[in-house]
Amino acid sequence: MRKNEMPYIQSKTMLQKEFPLKLLRYSSQSLKQPLHIHEYTQIAYVRSGMCLHQLRGKTLTVGRGDLFIIAPGVEHSLSAMDDREFEVVLIDFLPFLVREQLRPFTDTLQRLLVSSEEPHNLAELPQPWLHIGKSKQPLVEHLLEDIQDEFDHREAGYEYAIVTSVVKLLILIDREYRKASRKKSAKLSSAGLHPIEEVKRYIHDNYSQDIPLEQGAFLANMAPAYFSTVFKKETGQNFVDYVNEVRIERAMELIRRGTHTITQIGFQVGFHHLSHFIRTFKKRTGITPTEYKKAFSNPT
Repeated sequence: MRKNEMPYIQSKTMLQKEFPLKLLRYSSQSLKQPLHIHEYTQIAYVRSGMCLHQLRGKTLTVGRGDLFIIAPGVEHSLSAMDDREFEVVLIDFLPFLVREQLRPFTDTLQRLLVSSEEPHNLAELPQPWLHIGKSKQPLVEHLLEDIQDEFDHREAGYEYAIVTSVVKLLILIDREYRKASRKKSAKLSSAGLHPIEEVKRYIHDNYSQDIPLEQGAFLANMAPAYFSTVFKKETGQNFVDYVNEVRIERAMELIRRGTHTITQIGFQVGFHHLSHFIRTFKKRTGITPTEYKKAFSNPT
């Protein structure tokens, strides 16, 4: 979009005055939205597949579990990717519908749901995207199906039932934000590092733990699919390979010390199964841990 060109505005008059909330599903492979803003709040959840989401000057590749809260006045657009199937579920609503129920969350959710009159540096705004992990995805999708079902049948009290489901969804989102934020603040105290460098440091400090890609993405303040692309560009490796490399380097060091068994070392460096440890070690070094131990013990 050119500098002086105004984005397309989707007005709140597009919502019903009596009940300003609607649910939409996008799945067309020809989808290509113009950059636009809303006069209402939108929750966008990627139900399946992959697509592109332009937001805050970045084009993000997003996939299942990625969720966005788009406040009024925030420019964004959704587009299909070539030959990629996807489904995105959208909830458009005016925030006053859930204001009372979300009063305890004024320091978190409220900042994401409403626009501010004050100009902000983008980096200072709350992160509008979140990856919902596999364990919580069924809960999110169940709530979305409940909302769809209420709209389809419109039985007495359906508006109240829909608002209740939206509030449950927003509280789940808030808790996921808080959980991810606690992990981030507990492990990253250094300032001024490039986001990928922060993630690399976190991996080196926590290689013995499970480190899903979604955790790395949160630490870098990026959507997971976009983070995956940036991480590989910066390091030359995908995220999983980098984590495994750190683990194998540590395993080699422990084997050379000779104070632990191969099985103990595998668990110490973060592998849950000995067979996985052996396969990964051989892929990285060309020999098994046992062969490495023998070679080190009997150098030629």
